[in-house]
Amino acid sequence: MARLIRNKQGIPSTLLTRFLNSPSSLLTLPYYSTSKRSLQTLAYEEIQANPNKPYTHTAFILHGLLGSARNWRSFSRTLVSSLSDSPSGKWRMVLVDLRNHGNSAEMEGLGPPHDLVNAAKDLGNLINSKGWDSPDVVIGHSMGGKVALQFAKSCGNRDYGENVKLPKQLWVLDSVPGEVTSDNSDGEVEKVLQTLQSLPSTVPSRK
Repeated sequence: MARLIRNKQGIPSTLLTRFLNSPSSLLTLPYYSTSKRSLQTLAYEEIQANPNKPYTHTAFILHGLLGSARNWRSFSRTLVSSLSDSPSGKWRMVLVDLRNHGNSAEMEGLGPPHDLVNAAKDLGNLINSKGWDSPDVVIGHSMGGKVALQFAKSCGNRDYGENVKLPKQLWVLDSVPGEVTSDNSDGEVEKVLQTLQSLPSTVPSRK
C-alpha cells in the first residue's frame, strides 16, 4: 500500500498509520451519516461523530474504479470514532461518489470527457457550490488516488479559484503516482477494460 503524505496540520500521520494497521474493533463510539447530492455536482455522504457539534476539519474520501462512496462507510465510521477525542479537533468525513459511479451516475451536467482532470474538477465544483472550505485531507484509493493527485495538482495551480486550496495532507492508497507506460504494465488494466467493454450496457441485477 503506497502512502503519499503532505504533513502540515490535520490528521497526525502517526495516528492515521496506526489506524490503518488496527482492527475494526476501534469502532466504539456513535457516528452519524447523512447522504446528500448537490445539483449539477457530485453526490456525497457526510459522516461525523456528532453532527450537533461543529467540525473543525474535513477529509474527502475517494473510492476506486467501479466502487462508490458506500464502500468506505465502515472505514470512515471507524476513523471518525477514533479521531473523536483527537487534540486536532472534530472531524467530518465526506465520502464522494465520483462521476459515473454510485449516485453521481444519475447526475446531470457531468458530461465527457470522463478523465482525471474533469473528475478532479468535479471536487472543486462541489466545494465551491457548497461554499465549503477546502478539505484538510484527501484520501484516494486506486483510481480515487489518481483523482486525488490531479486534484492536488490543480489546487496548486489555482484552477478552481482562490477558495479551493491545496490539502494539508494527501493519502494515496494502492495507486502509483505518475504515469504507467504500456511497457511497464502487466496488462491487468487492459484486461479489465476489455471485459467491461464486452458486457451489456444494462444488467438485470447487481448479482
